[in-house]
Amino acid sequence: MGFNTAVFYDIENLLKGYSFSQQMVANLSLKDILETVRQTGKIGQIALQRAYANWSDPRLAIMRGEINELGIDPIQVFGFSRDQKKNAADIQLAIDAIDLAHVRPSLEVFVIVSGDGGFAALAKKLHEYGKVVVGCAYRTATNKTFQAVCDAFVWINDPDEGEEERPQRAAASAPSGVSSMVEVYDPRNVRLAQRIKPLKTLTPDGIVAKTREILEWYARDPTSQTDLTRSGIYLSVIQEAIKYAVPGFQPIRLGFAKFIEYMQYVCKGTDFCIARPLNSQAVLALRSAVQKGVEILPDVDRREVHTPETYRSILATGSPIFRLPSASDFYAVVSWLAQHPVQQSDIGSAIEAIVAGLDGEISSEAVKLALLSLVSANVFLREPEGVSLSEQRLSLPLENRSAAVILDKVRKAARQKLTGVLGEVREEVLQGLIPEIG
Repeated sequence: MGFNTAVFYDIENLLKGYSFSQQMVANLSLKDILETVRQTGKIGQIALQRAYANWSDPRLAIMRGEINELGIDPIQVFGFSRDQKKNAADIQLAIDAIDLAHVRPSLEVFVIVSGDGGFAALAKKLHEYGKVVVGCAYRTATNKTFQAVCDAFVWINDPDEGEEERPQRAAASAPSGVSSMVEVYDPRNVRLAQRIKPLKTLTPDGIVAKTREILEWYARDPTSQTDLTRSGIYLSVIQEAIKYAVPGFQPIRLGFAKFIEYMQYVCKGTDFCIARPLNSQAVLALRSAVQKGVEILPDVDRREVHTPETYRSILATGSPIFRLPSASDFYAVVSWLAQHPVQQSDIGSAIEAIVAGLDGEISSEAVKLALLSLVSANVFLREPEGVSLSEQRLSLPLENRSAAVILDKVRKAARQKLTGVLGEVREEVLQGLIPEIG
């Protein structure tokens, strides 16, 4: 296949609306999305890429480097903002796609990175022109009609999947004597709390045993049993029950970055499994009752806690957040920054300056991750105070103009966070992520 593919990114959809945070933008990697699409083998060589957003929004400045690096044309849509017309980006994307289908007959594959149902009509029209349409979106944020009319659909990782917790509220019938515990509100869990006692001593084996005790209770409870054999029970319900029964429960303490991974481990060797119905969130189900077409997620083994992967997962979730690039890239960025300290620079300009200063040998994505980690470690002076990062100017104070000092600051901040979760930190593992000079 020649240069026959066009890729269109609906940035509004990828950021899940207009009220996105700076961290949401930081977590979004168009490079990862593009690589996921390429790995499917469903596209040819890319002739053009366009990303639709209100690029004048200062919150998106952090993406400038990645956009340029990937050769993506940023299409300015002023309607993309918190207050202006919602569908402006969608409309412009659709108009451009139809126009290109006419004026660029060599384009045969149109990749639409969005889960918006409005693009179903666009896909049908492109089919009339003999074009292949590939959709790409988060599994739980995809319109079924759009998915159905696409010739292929590519799922991309949703950073929020499995991490969102439903709001907790008090249950009137919660058992007495557990006021200090997490309160439950799901009716099934209210009944469960009257039968299962919270764990008093936390050990890895004890936590797993208590979790399986909870699963067995669901299998005995008439209502829950029916749910298990029909639609399954959402993992958020299971998570609520475990947090009640295991005070301070955190799956990362057992080596699992996400709750869903922990559940895949707990279900190993049991009658239970984690299943994912089409276009829905994962659920707990009985293996013998999983319906045809429902994906059963594989069981997983217990993982070692003190590993680079586990440390990275802990550092990348919660606050402060440290999404570290490779140790060599991190060292290169810090060394350059110590010799060329930024002064009164916005985050986007700082990224571009460092990428250029390192002759493009370090990707803008790696530089972005490094700078955000430095921000989390309070390496920079940020002005003015009380506004978002996108509106601030960064300056490197005189006392931090040493690579050794900067790395030590980040290491101390990371160590403090890791200790709060794991209780102890293995220095050799931490130094593998954040190098030490000298």
